[in-house]
Amino acid sequence: MRTSIIAAIAAFVASATVAAAPSNVYASWPATDFGEGCSPGGCIASFNISAWDGYVQGMPAFDVVCHPVYIQSGWRECEPVGEQAAGSVVEAIWTEASQREYIRISVAHILTEGEKSTNASGWVEFASGTTDFEILVTSVFTLLPGTTSE
Repeated sequence: MRTSIIAAIAAFVASATVAAAPSNVYASWPATDFGEGCSPGGCIASFNISAWDGYVQGMPAFDVVCHPVYIQSGWRECEPVGEQAAGSVVEAIWTEASQREYIRISVAHILTEGEKSTNASGWVEFASGTTDFEILVTSVFTLLPGTTSE
């Protein structure tokens, strides 16, 4: 019986993170105060997310509140809390998760300097009812004039 309790606890802990940890993690962004609400027209979420200056070389700090809409809307620009660096925008999207009882949130931080654009992004899946989570930054790329992200 003791073995089955330990196995059940291990299974519960493993289920808290849906996907395996990615091999390249450049930084992490703490997110807090996640809440969601639904109506016949759809579901909307709200959460705070921030990053410190230089979390990835050349990327500025940000502090924003995001309000992604489940599936019915693409990427939505987050609202700055206080002053942000010029050319710095944070966007979020809420898409279908790997399991029905989970929520999948993706966040991108885009810094545009002239014709150069740098994008840092990541995503997370978590159980419904979770209020605090972390976005692992797993993608960072820069577009220069005449290049594409393909």
